[in-house]
Amino acid sequence: MRYGKTQIIVCEDEFNLGERAAAAVAKTMRELLAHQEEVRMILAAGESQITFLDALAKQRDIDWSRVVCFNMDDFWDPAIPETLTCGYQLRRQLYDKVRPKSFHVVRFNAQDAALEAIRFERLLRSAAPIEILCQGIGTSGHLAFNEPGQTDFQDTSWVRVIDITDQSRKQLATDPNFRELPRIPDKGITMTIPAMLSASHVFTIVPLALKRAIVTRLLATSEPTEDLPASILSTVKGTLFLDRNSCPT
Repeated sequence: MRYGKTQIIVCEDEFNLGERAAAAVAKTMRELLAHQEEVRMILAAGESQITFLDALAKQRDIDWSRVVCFNMDDFWDPAIPETLTCGYQLRRQLYDKVRPKSFHVVRFNAQDAALEAIRFERLLRSAAPIEILCQGIGTSGHLAFNEPGQTDFQDTSWVRVIDITDQSRKQLATDPNFRELPRIPDKGITMTIPAMLSASHVFTIVPLALKRAIVTRLLATSEPTEDLPASILSTVKGTLFLDRNSCPT
């Protein structure tokens, strides 16, 4: 089963999906580390990534001391608690457990969002090339915070400030990682599509029933459109992991 160039793997549930996606990512990491000094990877936070991150942290025989990690996005709102950010979630679920060589997060509390985007872009470009991308798909069809109406498949910037859409705000309000936020922030800072898809190995991890509607729409969209940012995956040689709940019937 394929979506354009992307292979689709359908798993039993979110736990089986997490294990299978983690095994595939870990295998790629081991293969890369066998012939190069360092591996650079981009990771996502959020409910859909929980079982994957937990399973990846348990994978054996990965020399994390040679792995550099980047969070793909985060909220921008200096008023929110750090414990309710994407950076904190990834640190708690993965980085604190595996101790990578380094990890880099968006400064959610930076005084100036535009300057923070510039800082993070310089950091990302200085680390390029990126070998591995692990991402989800939002209910709005976004990749990271690349939202419909705010996505440019040919963007020359690698990091941007965006407005979080109403649909994404609804999804995030029910996400167990962010449920305690008194309100979902209006803005985020995100890697752009060209930045993320510069990775040579692309893994897209999409479990749970709340994603079925957008996955159904995605698989019915044969040509890439910026109105559905995830549709760019049809042009990418990668792997899309679904489970029985997220997969269209």
